[in-house]
Amino acid sequence: MLEQKWYTVADVAALTGLTSRTIRNYLKDGTLHGKKIGVQWRFTEDDINGLFQEVDFGQKLQEIEDNLVADFLKETARDEETECRILDIPDVTEEEWKRSLKKIRREIDEKKEGMPKFAWEYVVEEKMLRVVIAGKPKDVERMAKRVKRGLKTDAE
Repeated sequence: MLEQKWYTVADVAALTGLTSRTIRNYLKDGTLHGKKIGVQWRFTEDDINGLFQEVDFGQKLQEIEDNLVADFLKETARDEETECRILDIPDVTEEEWKRSLKKIRREIDEKKEGMPKFAWEYVVEEKMLRVVIAGKPKDVERMAKRVKRGLKTDAE
């Protein structure tokens, strides 16, 4: 019998493009199910897939995007120039985006510094990806190029 692979809150956040805080909120409100082992939550692939099958999940992703933009607009005391960019990228398959997202998340986890805030939504019916990026202009530009380059590379 094969062992079940377990994922941490950080793993689920990296795989989904959500924050650890959002994952914990989904645990609290019952949107995401998992198992608490000691003091840490652990999730199976079925638990993670169940999150995406949740009827309201698309709406919740939209709320995350809206919150990122709203937080950006509300923030008044800034020490430096910042920007918020929304990329709508048509004709992207979900598989292409998932492959690209894994690479991007790995880079974010390794780099930490100079990484802008990042949210995304994939609309299956329209085969359209929407990415929201907020932060320092040079970091936003670098992330936008990385998203586009990653999708182009993965598609080839």
